Amino acid sequence: MLKSHINIAPEKILVIRTDRIGDVILTLPVIDTLKSNFPNAEIDFLVNKRVAELVQDYPNINKVHTIEKENIKDIHRIAERGKYDLAIVVRPVFATALGLFMAGVKYRLGTGYRWYSFLFNIKHHQHRKHALKHELEYNLDMLDELNCKRPDKITLKLDVNEPEMHSMKKKLEQHSVPLDKPYIIIHPGSLGSALTWKKENFIKLIELLQANEKINYNILLSGTQTENELLKDITNKSGGKTYIVNNLNLKELAALLKQAKMFISNSTGPIHIAAAVGTFVIGFYSPIKVESETRWGPYTDYKKIFTPSDTAEGDIMDEIKPEEVYKFIENKLRI
Repeated sequence: MLKSHINIAPEKILVIRTDRIGDVILTLPVIDTLKSNFPNAEIDFLVNKRVAELVQDYPNINKVHTIEKENIKDIHRIAERGKYDLAIVVRPVFATALGLFMAGVKYRLGTGYRWYSFLFNIKHHQHRKHALKHELEYNLDMLDELNCKRPDKITLKLDVNEPEMHSMKKKLEQHSVPLDKPYIIIHPGSLGSALTWKKENFIKLIELLQANEKINYNILLSGTQTENELLKDITNKSGGKTYIVNNLNLKELAALLKQAKMFISNSTGPIHIAAAVGTFVIGFYSPIKVESETRWGPYTDYKKIFTPSDTAEGDIMDEIKPEEVYKFIENKLRI
């Protein structure tokens, strides 16, 4: 039976978002809104194993479940053991929908626009492909089917605890990364989900920053172990005065970002972490709707987003000039 805009009082809720860092962070307001509407309910979160530590201690989450890849067996096992009476599938995947159905979850909220949507008995009819609003807002829209009241102002916040701060500093000391003065973090890598500002632009920006003696900040390059060659190349070609940081877990990265003066990157997961810990962010975003700031930008007031015009030709991200970015940073730092 199809149900829509129903009034229920669930006791155990499972929210499912099993993709990347940014996607998971932008789903946290769903957790908070559910908790404010169903204060007595236990709310569990099912995420990808690689992202789990980032939300492990999130205040309104009872338990974090993890999987490496969506498969019917694991979804069924988690849902059946949890005895959930409501599951919310924020990112639609067939294996997830079928696993919940087989586990007998009473209420299953998901999209109404997939061939397998018959497996959901509360359907949300909304296309995200048009990118008319932010991903966070699309996520919250799903809760309209439950008649959930939203807060007047949506806040997105990740807390950083002292153990992560201590662990982060210890690792940086072990790799001779100084924290004796303020620092700016540049994150040049990307997983390829959107158009990016290329390596040469980051190199030029770093050269401009380092040429100004009044900019008394260390420049840290962040990335993953797999991006080590990229980070080394940028360091070498920009004068060798930057510090590579690629040995932190996600909680330690959040601690590092929280203490940064600003964070500069393409559209990546870490830009959402930086925004969530309250750091000013500079982002380079594609004008393509499904990759745009409108849909995937950092959800914060503390930001500056550079986007090329949609009429640019060739490598359109090159329309964003390093000199333009440098000038903004110079003004922001009031130098």
